[in-house]
Amino acid sequence: MFVRDPKFPGKASEKFKATMVDHELVTPQRSFNEYKGRFEKTWLLDRTDDGILTAKWHTDGHDIEYHVGFHRSLGQLFEDIGQDADTEVLIMGGQGDTYLKKYKSLMDESANLDWVAYEHMFYDGPRMLSALVNNIRIPTIGVINGDGYHAELAAVCDLTLMAEDAVINEPHFFLGGIAGDGIQIALRNTIGIKRANYAMLMYDQIDAQKALDYGLVNEIVPKDKIYDRAMEIAQFLMTKPRLSRRLMSEILKQPWQKAFADELRPNFAMEMWAFFNNKSISTEAGEEAMAAWKKVYGERYSGKHKGE
Repeated sequence: MFVRDPKFPGKASEKFKATMVDHELVTPQRSFNEYKGRFEKTWLLDRTDDGILTAKWHTDGHDIEYHVGFHRSLGQLFEDIGQDADTEVLIMGGQGDTYLKKYKSLMDESANLDWVAYEHMFYDGPRMLSALVNNIRIPTIGVINGDGYHAELAAVCDLTLMAEDAVINEPHFFLGGIAGDGIQIALRNTIGIKRANYAMLMYDQIDAQKALDYGLVNEIVPKDKIYDRAMEIAQFLMTKPRLSRRLMSEILKQPWQKAFADELRPNFAMEMWAFFNNKSISTEAGEEAMAAWKKVYGERYSGKHKGE
């Protein structure tokens, strides 16, 4: 690199492990410690000395309450990780017993429709997945640590682990909307068209064994061991040459990059069209939908796996 040229005034960076030049005209990357603090309200970030980053979403150190701030943070964090050449493997999932299940409103969305429609939905929404596969060029391990939705975040990772007692579902159509925010792409490209159609139309409750049989996940792991297993896999990946590891990751992400380029934004636009023109979508309508679903399917499921 330039640092070997005695005529070049730059020098090897002492701040970063990755090959980097300190020079007044070279903009430095944002270090892990610099962006770690930015996300502390929604992410617990920890990185080993050799660059394995574990990112767990949370609320006050416990299960995440999904809100607009977390929604925005996904794309922001993935972009920061992507520019950080000192991070070599990403492990990502939820903190606590659930994956993504609770919701918390931070604002009156009806009074801020312009911001909600564009910044929150159409800009931040697709960025959640596009940044995960376009900005992050290292191996990724998704962890489904418990019950929830938005399984696409873990499914599009290079490898995916699921807790043995976890159950995931796709609730958009069930609640009166449409599934256009990327879950449809993730499901079709992992479990196939017919199974994906059933999951999206019928609010199918996909437990860990079904997810493994379908090809949605790679391994089933006890909940209390799932992040340990993810770290074992990451440590194995770290035994391979850095260039091979990163270029292999490029190859693994190519199908997702193509699929999202073709479908994500136009389908997300249709979801927003339905959402903002469908006055029947509400908490009360959701409760009615749940009651109707239980009437038909309640005997097939028990306890927490009834979709609650």
